[in-house]
Amino acid sequence: MIYRSIAILVLFALPAAAAETHAYRAARLWPGNGPAIVDAVLIVRDGKVVAAGKRADVKIPNDAVMHDLGDVTIIPGLVVAETTLADRGKDDLLALTPHYRAIDGFDPFGDYSLALAGGVTTVQLSPGGKRLLPGQGSVVKLFGDDLVRRTLREEESLRLVLGDAIKNPPRIYEPPVGAVSVDRPLLPTRPQLGGGLPNVMAGLRAAFQAARGDQNVSDGLIRSMVDAGTARKPLRVVATNLAEVSAAMALADEFKLRLVLVDPPAATPEQMESWKQTVDGVIINPGMRPGMIADVTPSDDASSTTAPAGRNRRRNPAPAPARDNRPTAKRNEDTPSSPAETARDIRAAGMRVAIKPMLDADLKEMLYLGGLFATHNNSADVLKMLTAEAAELLGVGGRVGTLVTGKDADFVVLSGEPFGLHTRVRSVYVDGQVAYDAAAANRSKVIRGARLITGNGDTILNGSILVEGRTIRAVGRDVSTPPDAEEKRFAGAVIVPGFLDLGNGLGLGGPLNSNIGLNTKLGARLVSSEPGAAAARQGGVTTVLLSAPAPSPVLAFKLGEKLRPVKDPVALRFAIRGNLTQAGASFRDTLKAAKTYCDSWTKYEAELPEYEREKKEYDVKLKDYEKKAAAKKDEKKDEKKDAKKEEKKDDEEKPEEPKAPTRPQANDALEPYRALFAGKIPALVEARREDAIRLAITICRDEFKLRTILIGADDAYRVADLLAEKNVAAIAGPELVRTVDRNEVNLPLALAMRSVPVGYQSLATSGARHLPNAVGFAVRHGLGSDEALRGLTAAPAQFLGLDTVGTLAVGKDADLVVLSGMPFEASTRVLAVMIDGQWAYREGE
Repeated sequence: MIYRSIAILVLFALPAAAAETHAYRAARLWPGNGPAIVDAVLIVRDGKVVAAGKRADVKIPNDAVMHDLGDVTIIPGLVVAETTLADRGKDDLLALTPHYRAIDGFDPFGDYSLALAGGVTTVQLSPGGKRLLPGQGSVVKLFGDDLVRRTLREEESLRLVLGDAIKNPPRIYEPPVGAVSVDRPLLPTRPQLGGGLPNVMAGLRAAFQAARGDQNVSDGLIRSMVDAGTARKPLRVVATNLAEVSAAMALADEFKLRLVLVDPPAATPEQMESWKQTVDGVIINPGMRPGMIADVTPSDDASSTTAPAGRNRRRNPAPAPARDNRPTAKRNEDTPSSPAETARDIRAAGMRVAIKPMLDADLKEMLYLGGLFATHNNSADVLKMLTAEAAELLGVGGRVGTLVTGKDADFVVLSGEPFGLHTRVRSVYVDGQVAYDAAAANRSKVIRGARLITGNGDTILNGSILVEGRTIRAVGRDVSTPPDAEEKRFAGAVIVPGFLDLGNGLGLGGPLNSNIGLNTKLGARLVSSEPGAAAARQGGVTTVLLSAPAPSPVLAFKLGEKLRPVKDPVALRFAIRGNLTQAGASFRDTLKAAKTYCDSWTKYEAELPEYEREKKEYDVKLKDYEKKAAAKKDEKKDEKKDAKKEEKKDDEEKPEEPKAPTRPQANDALEPYRALFAGKIPALVEARREDAIRLAITICRDEFKLRTILIGADDAYRVADLLAEKNVAAIAGPELVRTVDRNEVNLPLALAMRSVPVGYQSLATSGARHLPNAVGFAVRHGLGSDEALRGLTAAPAQFLGLDTVGTLAVGKDADLVVLSGMPFEASTRVLAVMIDGQWAYREGE
């Protein structure tokens, strides 16, 4: 009742959504109740199947959203007839708890992604497996926000577990309520129904007699058994040998019960024929776990074994006719039948068969396990065992199990035939909603193009890249391709590293014009709805820098669907402008104070290890000294005069404690400079005029030995040799080619000719997408395309210390741009952009 109440509350909390029609085209569609349909279409509206059939026979509504899935196979969502997803090992101490419902132990908000990834959409929940009558099973879907719609059956069957469950049930102690007295003494523990099979069946017979005798019985245990064993709620029997099956059949005959057998022992065709008068269906496990090996020893006595169905059983030499019309080989009497053979024979006897895994951990491999049954059953029959027959057996065939008009739109998109060895689940839909998408969920992608320009000087013709998660794992002519990898081939395309924009207004949803402290973490201020990010991605920009007016920290972050900090801070930004005498003096004083602070910490951190070493030695010596002193006192405690002399001598031998280095006073405002002076991050200095550039180099490089990058250095071409000599990089833009004194100045070209590392900035938001075009204009005016591409990728990554971006190499972040032609050609378009292993932009989407 608690589960139902929660479901109703959630139902009323959900907003109403307008129904939208979707049409899914596929090469094949298996409806679940018949042969495959070739060249098929599935129409879905409001979570229900509207139509399914050959494309030529089904009219597609004009307003339908089309999904051309290509060469794939669509099947119904898999229905698993028994799981322990609600069991959790919490079997009650009581042997009889028929009132317990499995759904009350099910977590609807749990993570069932692995089962969904295997195509499983509907499952039966078992109430337990260690007691005689552990409770009632339930049937639910594994995905969906509407908990009422997900609950298909709250009470599906009453479970009866024979075998070991009936032999030694624990004794029960029920303490009295209130005080204990002579009149109300402590009672001993009492036994439960159990022991031998005759005793157990007699007790069950009495319980069913009570349930059938008075429909208004007040006892909760008996009341829950009133409708048990009906066609609507059958008795689900776990029997380990034929004697237990016979006992269950006798009970069913006496009380007109309908049974479902779980992993029954092997039986002759004649015995199976007799079952169908009482048995609605049989649930079988495959007798193995995927990828695991275990010994199977045939048993001489079918009644003595407790193995799963079809295992460790003596086979009767007269087999039933094969359902797939293939000849059945004559077997020796001691040859055990396989689960596939058992399933075939049970279906031949006219009973339904459903498949369950040995453990819930194997739910993700239900198609593989189903394929094992195809050795003695045709594929269409096996698919029915996983869909239509399982749904009918659970009493939910009116909702799930087949793809026919009016049923729930639960379906699975496969890469090939359902039981093909290399078939993979591409996507899973529950009630028409995507519950699993392999393209988004798998960790491997292979991208192929006509040419890879890696950014580190290599060009690979007809190359490919393997991506796992957000990391590049292989780059080469023909990389290894995992079987579940998503492959994307761009014919005739050129693939290059993602571009870096070293200055624009993206990240905060608006400009950052106010001053902030150098210890501010800008990464915490990134917004999730940056309006200009999508436009920048269309130009191939994947990583950008963000800063405030100088002095300011500088943040490097990714432009994925969710903005992600890469390094915070990646640099500190300063400016030298206006009155250079005043600006230079102020800048120099700031750095002096910061260096003094940093040097004090450097000195402290250098002295601390030596002090800690000496302190450990001192502690050892002190402990040894105290031990020796105590021993001497004990020896001479009666000789006071001598003891005093000895104490004085001990004082002289006492080790001297080392002096701890003085810990500097922490200053939050100066803390960011420690990384700067340690060389871990560079100084980005805004200096445009030649004199400002020279002053910046003098202060930063000559006086303080800082890693230095000039920003907006318009006159850097005048001192290119100085920049090269001092190992200073430059960030150019937004205007790369301009006219100065009637002469054309191509700043990137001038710096490249002196081997000065260059990066680029757009100083734009939505206009950041045009940064590659601006660089292309510099190429048109003489800049080499290799140098131009380096300035957009590898060069800035190197001088900023961004080790995971800038090149297409193993271990780097999977940031790449797919171009229709060679970089910087006027006709070249951006076809796709990947950031952190996910497609952030694809042309036409």
